[in-house]
Amino acid sequence: MQNIGLMMTHNEEDIIETVMTQNKKYFDHILVLDGSTDKTPDIIQSFDNVSYFIKDQDLYPQRKVKDGIRQFLLEKAQEMFPQEGWFTLLHGDEIMIDDPNLIAQKAEDANAEKVNWHSLDFFLHESQKDDPDLMKKEVQERCIYYMPGTLEIRQFKNKPGIFYNINQHNNVLPQGIGYKPLLDFPILKHYVVRSPDQILKSRTTKDRMVAGHSAMSISDTIFSDKVFDHLTQVRKYEGDFGEFEPSKRPHFFFQWVKFGQFSKRRR
Repeated sequence: MQNIGLMMTHNEEDIIETVMTQNKKYFDHILVLDGSTDKTPDIIQSFDNVSYFIKDQDLYPQRKVKDGIRQFLLEKAQEMFPQEGWFTLLHGDEIMIDDPNLIAQKAEDANAEKVNWHSLDFFLHESQKDDPDLMKKEVQERCIYYMPGTLEIRQFKNKPGIFYNINQHNNVLPQGIGYKPLLDFPILKHYVVRSPDQILKSRTTKDRMVAGHSAMSISDTIFSDKVFDHLTQVRKYEGDFGEFEPSKRPHFFFQWVKFGQFSKRRR
């Protein structure tokens, strides 16, 4: 069964090689829409499984990277490949723990048309602030604290007639997808806060957390005891995600109940 990656990126040169190396295990074809001003595009295009690449400035009509412009990737993917199989939405700061091919097949077998993935949101914890060598470490070794975060659609069934409203945002699901989800929450690692430089170049995180701050003050403000106010639990990754691990996840009902305990509000 075909599983195509649809990827959007924005200034992730510090982590994108790690992300793409992981994605190469799972995807023979990735289509990329990039809005970066750093070296992210050069790194992405060095991978031979990137079947299509376009900059946001080359879109017509010209658009910034927001959820609705996935329509450009969706149209191109359905032009390049038969209208069958699954699409997986990829971001430049996310690393999938579950195998998206196995998850897509599981959803196909269950006659589901979409899959919610559970984001584990990694950040720099205040307890790491005095480590002089922290920023010398690779991102996954540096960011070892996380909060079990929100659910968001990351996979959906490819079929005729699905489309994105090009102006939509905060909704990654195209219109026309059926109501039935897979009754499981596979997990991914989302590296939200990684370094002062990453925050300075981040479109959304900078606006939310540190707009108007100098680079020096950002070095202080990136460390916190939690990364999002609506989440309630912080964990330290020590080689195992506990009950989130693919081989350890409980029945869907218990996953859903547990998810409610991690969040003060559901999205």
